[in-house]
Amino acid sequence: MAGSPAGLLRRANEPGVLYNIGNVLGFSAGIVSAAWLGQPQAGIGTLDGIIRHLVGSHAALALTLASLIFFWGGIVYSRAWANGAPPDPELNRQGDLWSTAGAVCLAFGLFVLGDPVLAMSAGVLHALGKLGSAWGGGTRLRFFGWSPSISDLSKDLVLVSRVPAILSAAVGFAGDWLSASVIVCCLVWARADWLLLSPEGAIRRCVRGLFAGEKQRGRPSHPGDP
Repeated sequence: MAGSPAGLLRRANEPGVLYNIGNVLGFSAGIVSAAWLGQPQAGIGTLDGIIRHLVGSHAALALTLASLIFFWGGIVYSRAWANGAPPDPELNRQGDLWSTAGAVCLAFGLFVLGDPVLAMSAGVLHALGKLGSAWGGGTRLRFFGWSPSISDLSKDLVLVSRVPAILSAAVGFAGDWLSASVIVCCLVWARADWLLLSPEGAIRRCVRGLFAGEKQRGRPSHPGDP
């Protein structure tokens, strides 16, 4: 049943819901931070601080627009996964396209703010990954007997794009809760990215290989060994 604890837990572990948990957490953290930081500044009240945070500059407007687009994309993903896996392919593709648009806005805002590392990782790589996931189709590449599709590798790229963002927040972490919220958001989003990975992509294959290697090392050397 959808309303049972098991049903709610299943829904909470779907990509669209996870994306929007991270979206709401990140957006709320920014609003609260703007409200708290706005009060001590001369001539800037709480409301003014929030307005400046949301639309006070080109970068702020781009980041706000990115948040809204990502949130809508999360809703589309939720609709795609309404009946569990596998998702509705058309709705899932629409979710990828919405995420592409959000990532472009995010990259622009971060570039304007002067953070090229995050702009490249959280924005450009994310956008390329989502766009490739949506339109890569069945076009396959060949690497020494392995032939992943562009779509498979693009899904991997989205997850990889989270790593520099997490490292950037972790390196600059000084005990502030805003940096902590960025790390938590990225981990939540990474979980959603993981659920969207293709079994034929590089990341899933590597993980399977690692676990297979662990199982092989744990087996007896000879049939009669304990």
